[in-house]
Amino acid sequence: MAEYWTAVDTLKQLAGELGLPRPATIVGIEDIQSVQLLSLLNSAGNELLMFYPWAQFSKEWVFTTVAGQEDYPLPDDWSYFHDQTQWDRSDRWPLLGPKSPQEWAWLKGSLVAALPRHRFRVVDGNFKLWPVPGSTNLTMAMEYVTKKWVQSGATFTDMVKQDGDIIRFNPWLMIKFVKLKFYELKGFPTLGPQGDFIRVFNSLTGKDTGAKILSLSPRPTSEYLGPWSVPDGSWNVFSR
Repeated sequence: MAEYWTAVDTLKQLAGELGLPRPATIVGIEDIQSVQLLSLLNSAGNELLMFYPWAQFSKEWVFTTVAGQEDYPLPDDWSYFHDQTQWDRSDRWPLLGPKSPQEWAWLKGSLVAALPRHRFRVVDGNFKLWPVPGSTNLTMAMEYVTKKWVQSGATFTDMVKQDGDIIRFNPWLMIKFVKLKFYELKGFPTLGPQGDFIRVFNSLTGKDTGAKILSLSPRPTSEYLGPWSVPDGSWNVFSR
């Protein structure tokens, strides 16, 4: 597992780089510097989640449909989905979507062949399915990015509230980003801090999950059986 730092250790390193007094504690102290650094830290953590789907924040959501129920509340830590991970595991079909409001109105108001695929969209904190599930309970599964980037003991949250809270970002990425935000806030020249942040950010995003083999002629994989379903190898296809 990556080495993560506590909130107070992160801001001690940051204060040292900025030439400011290193704080012994950051929570519960009302001096302007501590309040400002803590606020910038929380702002930076929540913004970094929007920039890139970091591997440490990926989670799976699995639920079982209920007869006659169209809406299913999203997980309380949901931030956004990993696209194209929504599957009906009971019937082994990918879900179709997300559908736009116009498509949803068309689906519900016109004569459309419903089976065998389910469509989905996200509205007001709910995951909506069409057609509305019938009496057969189906297992739906998908991956998403959690919004809770702070570990506080055995729980997770989206804000630093204690000195010992663990920040689940690379510490150098967090320090460079908070420093950039500090320079912007003070009206200092930001060219240097911005370059530092971009270099670290690009380096980490390039290594976060590894890279797949690139192809000069990529083709989408069909969900149906075909030659692509056979693994590579030398196969004796002639019986004797």
